[in-house]
Amino acid sequence: MLSLGLVDSRAISKFNAGSEKHVREVIKRISTHYKLYYLPTTHAFLDGISDDRLKEIKKYANVPSFFESVLDRRPRVTLGRELFTFSPLSKELKDGYEKEIGGLDFIYVPHNYRIQLMSSLLLSELGRKYGMLLMTDPHNSLLEKESFLNCIKNWTKIWSNRKSAIEFCSIQRLQNIIFLTKSLRKKPSFIAVMNDGVFKYTNLPKYFNLRVLSPPHAFNPLALKYRNFEKDNYIVFLGRINTAKGANEALEVGKHFKLKMIGYSEQESIVKQAKNLSIEVIENASEEEKYEILSRAKGLILPSHQEAFSVTVLEALAVGTPVITYDLPSLTSVYKFKPVFFVREFDVASLARKVEEIVTFNNEKVEKMFTDVQLNEFIALHSSWDNVANAIDSMIKNFI
Repeated sequence: MLSLGLVDSRAISKFNAGSEKHVREVIKRISTHYKLYYLPTTHAFLDGISDDRLKEIKKYANVPSFFESVLDRRPRVTLGRELFTFSPLSKELKDGYEKEIGGLDFIYVPHNYRIQLMSSLLLSELGRKYGMLLMTDPHNSLLEKESFLNCIKNWTKIWSNRKSAIEFCSIQRLQNIIFLTKSLRKKPSFIAVMNDGVFKYTNLPKYFNLRVLSPPHAFNPLALKYRNFEKDNYIVFLGRINTAKGANEALEVGKHFKLKMIGYSEQESIVKQAKNLSIEVIENASEEEKYEILSRAKGLILPSHQEAFSVTVLEALAVGTPVITYDLPSLTSVYKFKPVFFVREFDVASLARKVEEIVTFNNEKVEKMFTDVQLNEFIALHSSWDNVANAIDSMIKNFI
């Protein structure tokens, strides 16, 4: 059986967002195809590790005992080092893993992102070949074509803080150079991305073999049990409650329409504003409660500035609810369906006008929008994590 190393930190994280769920579900399934090794990056020590998650992963993959010996030391992680260098800790992990497992046939990095980028590149040397699924959010993708000035302009709008925007965009550009220099020394067999728009808004295709992973995510098929077109008179915001996800912009819409916000609060000031506006905020909704509320809504609003694919949009479509969102190229390239309405990014007035239009739709009109063969095929494809794992397995097998 071929050996595969998964270089990751999210599967054992205390968090349970879409990317963490993606990695956990893929590990369960891909473990039947390979002799699987789970190789945590340095970022695991930054996020906080769940003992229960680690125990669960051990059911499906071999975890080097060296990692747990390092874990017992509770090492300190310096963010600056992790962003720009092969840090001493990442080198220690690589040497320890190598002594224990030797070389592997292939290394795969699921859901790679900036914070674990350097560590994952170094650990990828443990495989004869490697590939990665790269997060490609507009305004924060590696090798994005967006100019430095536009980067500052956009993040200043998002954060209302020009100094933080300048620092963030400067860090992006520096890491882009370092990533390109180091990754071209040993090029990945492939870089998988989640949307076709990446080919237009980044320079990644210029240097690497880019593949669009399809499907890149799945929703819980439980959602389909809640699919209906009998709508109540409210709209929903679903996602992490912060400015990057546009929660503050959703509040502007909530001044004119009944709004329910479902999500984990990352900025208490937004939650406080919502409550002052008598907007219902639901922070610990179960899957059943989430789908029930979403399925009864007139529409989902997603004024987000950071989306590589958006499971939130996928879930709304699964339960039969129209979506109003910003025209990010990562979303316009994926969700080409009648129930998804796009408005210009940052244009809150147009967002509110589109919501005003949507809430006038009767139930029959909403249902008719969803009688689309291509949309239903899309929903079916994304209703099973088996399809995601098989797509990843196919990519890997093509290069081993």
